[in-house]
Amino acid sequence: MQTIRPALASRTLRHLTAAALCAVSLAPIASFGYATQIHSELSRRSLTKSGLGDAAAPINPAAFDVLRTTIDVYARNEATVRDAWSKRYPTAAAFDAFAEKQFLQFSATSKVMGIDAVDERLKPGMTLLEVLAIGAAQPDDDWRNRERLAYDDKRVPLKDKFGQPVPADPALLNMGRLGALSSQAHAHYGLAQVEFSGDADVLKREPRRFARKLGWEQGPLLTLAAEMSQTHLDLALLAALSDAPTARELSWQFTGQGFHYLEDVGNQIHTVQVGLYDFFFDAAMERLKMGLLSGGGYLGPMRSLGSIGVDILSSHHTLSEEFTFHRFSAAVAGKGDAQTQKLLLAPTEDDPEFSKKLDEALAKLGPSPERGEFAMALTRTLIEVSSFEGDDVYRATAAIADPMLRTRHKTFNDEKDDPELFVRPRDAKTEAAYLEYWSLQERAFRRVGTATRRWVSLQQKAVADANTPELKDALRKVVLKRLLNRQLQTLDQIDARLALYLSAPPQNISAPEHAPELLVADLVLIGLLIGIPALIIRRRRKA
Repeated sequence: MQTIRPALASRTLRHLTAAALCAVSLAPIASFGYATQIHSELSRRSLTKSGLGDAAAPINPAAFDVLRTTIDVYARNEATVRDAWSKRYPTAAAFDAFAEKQFLQFSATSKVMGIDAVDERLKPGMTLLEVLAIGAAQPDDDWRNRERLAYDDKRVPLKDKFGQPVPADPALLNMGRLGALSSQAHAHYGLAQVEFSGDADVLKREPRRFARKLGWEQGPLLTLAAEMSQTHLDLALLAALSDAPTARELSWQFTGQGFHYLEDVGNQIHTVQVGLYDFFFDAAMERLKMGLLSGGGYLGPMRSLGSIGVDILSSHHTLSEEFTFHRFSAAVAGKGDAQTQKLLLAPTEDDPEFSKKLDEALAKLGPSPERGEFAMALTRTLIEVSSFEGDDVYRATAAIADPMLRTRHKTFNDEKDDPELFVRPRDAKTEAAYLEYWSLQERAFRRVGTATRRWVSLQQKAVADANTPELKDALRKVVLKRLLNRQLQTLDQIDARLALYLSAPPQNISAPEHAPELLVADLVLIGLLIGIPALIIRRRRKA
């Protein structure tokens, strides 16, 4: 009787796991960094001593128009951008709220707080800190980065030759899909500035370097958390330098919105696209078991490798976020244990090692970093540090999670499931994993607090130093020039990508997903499961 050689079995397992990895890499990824309430609470606790205790008035929408006009007037009179601006916006009326949102890479039809919407949660008597804290949740609440579509000159959504909606920037498909939460992942993730590889071995050795283009192979792999942070800082400074009613309140709201993206990448799993190879090994094993038990799908239901892998990855991603939020909320209410109480303290403390890295990044901006793109520098530094720990968070989560989540039999639904029911008891077997898990969360909160305090101090210095009309005008021009140059250059790149995309659009860019190539893999596996035993039986009969 013949036996399967170990080397052959090992190669087969590697191929199965690689297939699962490929399939999962083509699936949408979760795009919330923290629950929205955590964004607000982190900001609030980080900045209790930052001088933002003044009473705030409800934001006046007239300030939105003043800010938009400030951008337009400067652009029409600045020689270096005048022609490009006038080509896109022939008249001042053409640069309305719809156009402004496209200019800022927001969803043009979403009602965006600070652009064309007022947050009803902002009440009289609140402090500036509370305005900022509420602002930190708004990018999730108002969908400014979700379902970004391209429009024609009449502002009708574009359709490709398959009748599908066209994304505002085709590159966003490489981090998620239209019609799903992951459509905002391009703006809420921040991958490290390294050379990426889609090789499964890279995922094993250096998870932060593993990334694949999910939806449009011809386009770049872009994550814009750092750019979004900087855009909101620029808006905050322009508001602070204006004489519009409630300009100060609008400025700190924009600052909070910018914090949202920085805080997202404080969560380490938002700096890796996949994170942990182990999940795909689990998926391959589950697929193999399912195939054997169902006769290759002939005697029972069969699932693709990709769908099993997506469930395992997504369950651990969302469980990590919801479990942290659940325990953090309990600690805020005074019901947390000693470990989670440390989470409340962490944002108020500075991380000495991380502070040194921030110093080094800011030093590259020159002698006056407060006049430079410091939000970009702070966020990219946080991304770099966080990206080394993305796989650690997944690994620690898997160690404390219900082991059934690593099978095809159980998933975690973040909208209806209680995370406490999906984690293992804290005992001698899990103690080390729990300590590691909470240490990673605590570390992330401490870094976020360190970075946001540095941001606020630099922003306050920039505005305070502009203490005469001349200095105020000079700083306003610095901010306007870099904002216009960055955004106009980006729009030119997007136009080029759109032209290429429309010439040969991919199919099935919207949820739900379909993977016909996995059907072929099913047929091959069925053939092996049926064909090999049949061949053995035939040979025995002949013998």
